[in-house]
Amino acid sequence: MKTYNEVKLAQELIRFPTVKTEDKGIMKFLSRKLSSIGFRCKIIKSKGTGPKPALNLYARFGKSKPHANFLGHSDIVGNLSNWKIPPFKGVVRKGYLNGRGAQDMKGGIACFISAISTFIKNKKFKGSISIIIAADEETTSLGTPAVIKHLKRRGEKIDFSIIAEPSSNRSVGDEIRIGRRGSMNGIITVYGKSGHSAFAGSYNNPCTALAKIIARLKSSSLDNGTKFMPPSNLEFTKMNVENLSENVVPQSASAKFNVRFNSKYTSSSLKKKLSKIINAVAKKEKCKTKIEYRVSGEAFYTNPNKEIYMVKKIIKQVTGNSAKLNCRGGTSDSRFLGSIPRLELGLRNNSIHQVNERTSISDLKKLTKIYYNILENYF
Repeated sequence: MKTYNEVKLAQELIRFPTVKTEDKGIMKFLSRKLSSIGFRCKIIKSKGTGPKPALNLYARFGKSKPHANFLGHSDIVGNLSNWKIPPFKGVVRKGYLNGRGAQDMKGGIACFISAISTFIKNKKFKGSISIIIAADEETTSLGTPAVIKHLKRRGEKIDFSIIAEPSSNRSVGDEIRIGRRGSMNGIITVYGKSGHSAFAGSYNNPCTALAKIIARLKSSSLDNGTKFMPPSNLEFTKMNVENLSENVVPQSASAKFNVRFNSKYTSSSLKKKLSKIINAVAKKEKCKTKIEYRVSGEAFYTNPNKEIYMVKKIIKQVTGNSAKLNCRGGTSDSRFLGSIPRLELGLRNNSIHQVNERTSISDLKKLTKIYYNILENYF
């Protein structure tokens, strides 16, 4: 039975320039690697960012329960100019693996495949292990839902999942994500009455109303946070007025915002609260409004359970870290796993999405050992 070295495998994965949903042969490569150690592999298509579909991988070893899963993504972000070392070479230098995806998250994928290959070779166990590799976590995020839909059709149930997002901060295993805040974008458009700015009373300025709406939303406390999540926070990200003349009051004005919300809200309950605030100001200013919402993900978390405490104990043994449980960061594909108990545990995130992304060889080896010990204890 083959085993895979995490550093060599991470180098090989980095050399596939999988920007956006481009495959470049990476899923066939992973399928060959996993098939050679006994996994049954299936490529599942989803809509890509271009004319070609995105290719996502589902691989499973074994058929019985319990069913442990590892979730990752093969796509990487751009930001590829002015690197000291070419981003797709996978160069090891002075104890570091350099390249786009080293931390986010081809390094993490290499660690769990390495750990799984060694575990399968060394241990006889009752249960099954599966791997989901999505092609589009950084963009369309349709891959993981397509795989989950496939599993539901087949009646396959995952009992516990580990997502290899780079959750660690100062050292590997110092933080574990047990959930994520929700994310919702909004556009507020205020409609007034245009007119010449010299004739006060002949117009109704939507800019004034929009400014008051923004002030009211920013001064309104949404909540005080939860045990694992900070207070919900709304930030305005863009304001726009289509007006070419300085002496004309415009007909409309708009602003875009993003709100990261904790588990005290669903997106529906948050929409109601925000709309109530917006409409109250607009009514007072005698303006009409249009509010558009787009939900990126709902807030969720896994209550600390025996698996999470088991992982904390393993991290302590391997690294000496007392891992903090939190729900920091943006969104991840973990949000598509429904009620499946899960956690996010991966490499450090100090260079993700940056020029000259890299991870230390020591971190790769520590994470591989943690994943191996998780498998050993889980089964």
